[in-house]
Amino acid sequence: MGLLNQEKTDEKNADKNAPELAPEAASSSSPHPSLVWLRSCEKETVQPIEGKQSGRLPKWLSGRLTRNGPGRVQYGNTRFNHLFDGSAYIHQFNIASGKVTYQSRFLQSDTYKRNSEADRIVVSEFGTVAYPDPCKTILQRFMSKFEPPGKNASDNCLVSMVHFGDEMYALTETPHLRRVDPATLECVGDRTRLEEYIAVNQATAHPHVDPDGTVYNMGNSYSGKKGPTYNIIKFPPEKEVDGEVISPFKQAEIVASIPCQWKMYPSYYHSFGISDEYFVFVEQPFVFSLRKFFFNHFLGKPYLGAIEWYPDQKTKFRIVKRETGEVLKTSYTADAFLTFHHTNAYVKDGQLVVDLAAMDDGQVIHQVMLNNLADPEFESPPATMPTHRRFVLPLDVEESPVDSNLVTLPGTKCTAIKRQSGEVEVEGELIADQFFDLPRINYRYNGKEYKYAYGVEVHPKGTEFAKLVKMNVNTGETKLWHEEGKLVSEPVFVAAPDATKEDQGVVLSTLLSKENPTYVALLVLDSAKWTEIARVVFKAQGTVTPTFHGQFAGTNEKVHFF
Repeated sequence: MGLLNQEKTDEKNADKNAPELAPEAASSSSPHPSLVWLRSCEKETVQPIEGKQSGRLPKWLSGRLTRNGPGRVQYGNTRFNHLFDGSAYIHQFNIASGKVTYQSRFLQSDTYKRNSEADRIVVSEFGTVAYPDPCKTILQRFMSKFEPPGKNASDNCLVSMVHFGDEMYALTETPHLRRVDPATLECVGDRTRLEEYIAVNQATAHPHVDPDGTVYNMGNSYSGKKGPTYNIIKFPPEKEVDGEVISPFKQAEIVASIPCQWKMYPSYYHSFGISDEYFVFVEQPFVFSLRKFFFNHFLGKPYLGAIEWYPDQKTKFRIVKRETGEVLKTSYTADAFLTFHHTNAYVKDGQLVVDLAAMDDGQVIHQVMLNNLADPEFESPPATMPTHRRFVLPLDVEESPVDSNLVTLPGTKCTAIKRQSGEVEVEGELIADQFFDLPRINYRYNGKEYKYAYGVEVHPKGTEFAKLVKMNVNTGETKLWHEEGKLVSEPVFVAAPDATKEDQGVVLSTLLSKENPTYVALLVLDSAKWTEIARVVFKAQGTVTPTFHGQFAGTNEKVHFF
């Protein structure tokens, strides 16, 4: 098998290219505020504060925008190594009666409490190995090496926020979630462990929500007789039976399992696609070496060292029928690419359209080591920068001719060629010549044909979110919004209640200042005109840190969409 044959060569390359992964001594001085990913919040803004508003908010806009991301990169003289390691910090803007308040605080996870109490990093993260916990004896430290890797996984849920019904949760890529009180941002109860309800060892931080409140997510299982599988998990809405409230987690079920094509090398994935008819999973040659994963666990090395990139292997689209859970037999393959974020997927004229942000080089995972982000001159290579791409997959190809393009949708350069083996080789197209990531849409069009995507332009220097982007996915036309000295966040679309057009509403984003670390603002754009209509500026009580993902929950909505 190709991966197995390349392993020794890739081990040498990984050793040569991998940055130093041990926690480092903290600098005696704080990083310059313009290095936003190196910021640490020293004081929370626990109580909601009012800001200075310019412009006018739409009267119908009411609810809360809750965002999540790393808020602390060091404890004592130890510092995290990777962008995905920092302690989760939650920011929230509450919008009501034309006014906005801001509040923020650290996610009070078990991991955060242990690190804070020890004043050092004592819980390992994706790219950082913990220092020995001073509260444990030598025997306890030794025996902990023999516990399964997932048993005491970090609950540092720093990636996104999602609602299961009326309950708000912080998510990361372990199977552990933390429920958060939307009024105080405090944790509610103990961590939720998905493995207690369903047989999964990992889960994404990007679930999908149906209009009836049903949540779908994906998670890996490594314990099956047939080897690792990628599982699609269904969480039905809360219900009451004979006076007993049954939570979505207690109703969780695996509705489809996709076998891993590389048994000892399951693919890494950060999100997945969904249409009205299909689930879309991209199995990419950006993989976990299970051998290295378990060795690293027992040897006390970071899990990052178990990730490998095989550019000579194909990326495969695995398609599942939502109605039956059947995995389509057709093999759709493309030249190697890496994606973190799906944009949308829909069926048109018997062809499945898949839009996503992708890059050509899996080494991007090493570009966001904090050592790199601390260097003002460090610049990511173009191959590691994300662009917006489209693929078209013909669905019924059994009787189709071989060696000819099966894509018939007008206006696309995408191709899909069936070979004699039955495999369909697909080639995507660049939607726009524009760096683009963190894609969002009007979620009412999720799984349906759509026209607009919203995202950020990522700057190669510092991996900064420099500009907001509105993109017409049919024509590639883009509109940009930016302001000198400010950085933006992932845009969140909120539809107007009486909307008759897809882009009728507002886009919400947060602004950070590269020079003033306590500046934070809520930016409101007219999503059709792509112009600023309101801004509310706050002076936080401590340093404001950047975020990854968030969710808007409307005041009068029973189901909260992304």
